[in-house]
Amino acid sequence: MLIVSRLTAGYGKLTILHELSLEIQEGQFVAILGPNGSGKSTLLKTIFNLTDVTGGGVEFRNQAVLGRPTEQLAQLGLAYVPQRENVFREMTVRENLLLAVRGASKANARQTMAECLNLFPILEKRQAQKAGKLSGGERQMLAIAMGWLKRPQLMLLDEPSAGLAPLFVAEVFRTLKELCRTGITLAVVEQNARAFCAGVIMPT
Repeated sequence: MLIVSRLTAGYGKLTILHELSLEIQEGQFVAILGPNGSGKSTLLKTIFNLTDVTGGGVEFRNQAVLGRPTEQLAQLGLAYVPQRENVFREMTVRENLLLAVRGASKANARQTMAECLNLFPILEKRQAQKAGKLSGGERQMLAIAMGWLKRPQLMLLDEPSAGLAPLFVAEVFRTLKELCRTGITLAVVEQNARAFCAGVIMPT
């Protein structure tokens, strides 16, 4: 589904990724593990054209993605959930969700929103609350839900468990596992290998 070939990228003169290659198959739940500063987040940012690329390429379903505008990547079926600044804090939960389905017909938006609130029940209770007033875990759920509402084929998530209490870490990974069961391929950047294994690999 996604092929990264000898990718070299970074920020200005600072090279972070050195001829990195990987493949993600359809239906997988992939963890990209490593310590701080190893280039995990840079990889996701590079796919979404947020770094400086000096070599290699990225293909999604046999189509080159480097250099494409974000809107085109969404149309191809790619979604990216960054670690920080991933929701609009001054807007309510419902307004954030509605923003994610903009452009859809009213009927489709209504159906998709209903499915979303079923998948993320905690957000249904918080619809009228400003996103900036949510807990860290609730805010992460909102960011994931906004990515899911675009109906991607592949979601890239940057450290969804960062800074969360253990109970919310388990809930986030339970939700991601459920999304994978619905047919979405997931690639998750993580430092917390133990949490990933507990939440995804081991039975729940």
